[in-house]
Amino acid sequence: MFQPLSHFLSAWHQRRTLPPVPQRNPAHKAAVPLHCEVNGLVYPFFFLTKGRNFDPIETRLVRHQGDHTFEAVWRVTPQPASGRPGPFAHRVHRAVEQLISERGLPTCNPIPFSIHDLCRRMGIHAGGREYRLVKEALIAIRGTQVESKGMFYSKSQARYIDQVFSLYERIVFAGEHLGDGTIAEHNLLYLGTWYMESLNSLYVKPLDYRYYLTLHTPIARRLYELLGVKFYRVANRPVPIIRYRYSTMCRLLPVKRHYYQSRLRQQLGPAHAELIRGGFLAQASDIPIPHKQDFYLIYRPGQRAMEEIQASKTKRSEDERIGAHSSGLRGGRWDRG
Repeated sequence: MFQPLSHFLSAWHQRRTLPPVPQRNPAHKAAVPLHCEVNGLVYPFFFLTKGRNFDPIETRLVRHQGDHTFEAVWRVTPQPASGRPGPFAHRVHRAVEQLISERGLPTCNPIPFSIHDLCRRMGIHAGGREYRLVKEALIAIRGTQVESKGMFYSKSQARYIDQVFSLYERIVFAGEHLGDGTIAEHNLLYLGTWYMESLNSLYVKPLDYRYYLTLHTPIARRLYELLGVKFYRVANRPVPIIRYRYSTMCRLLPVKRHYYQSRLRQQLGPAHAELIRGGFLAQASDIPIPHKQDFYLIYRPGQRAMEEIQASKTKRSEDERIGAHSSGLRGGRWDRG
């Protein structure tokens, strides 16, 4: 599950290439494209556990801009009346992005959709209970508010923005009245302005949606999203590994932070094992940080991750590469963090 760190450190300091990753079965099924907005992959929006706690998800960091230093904030606040977007809502949103990917970018409002089709894309049965859950998930996403102070990166404007927004601006279900007084014949989704602008400026990261659907745990799905972005920065390094502080990773997932190594392994171990079995990770290790109640998490990309990076690079020009994105948080770096 977790591999010893000794061979990592040896290769790291001697600048030797790590052993090759075992090749996956060449007969594996072709990837189904899913183009995800990058800010939504790097920063947390969905709660990874079920519950009734409506406390906001909050991440803070210090940014340096020229001679100025300021505190950047990412805050996600769910509304009790709308519900909290949890693991199921996370999957629903990715199904929406897969629908948008299939329709092609740029996109525009409104986006017609059917709940039956979203269930099909999620790989679940489309029954009465599922209809209710999908509808509740969409409403929860619509009601959740994002506050960005120097965190959400606008590619079209080449700057970090200070805005309060939602991913979805409006949802009209079939049978409801439209603004002109007519009755909606189809479900209609209106994307939020900033989210749609980011999609249309191609600030996206392609994921393999077929593989995403095979991941069973919310943490595995979240790690696949986050590390898929971060691996771009190290793919061409002599030793392609990245390192996160565990405390930082807990904020980015987000999950509860533990202070004992055994609890850390209970929490992240199943997700790491699942990603290793699927070829996305080659190895995952943890090591205590001396004199601190924290750990380093060290990841090496597997064959699947490297194939995804290569496939994406062949379709993009150098100025469109998404690997340059940095959350600004300490972690996800090759040589320090």
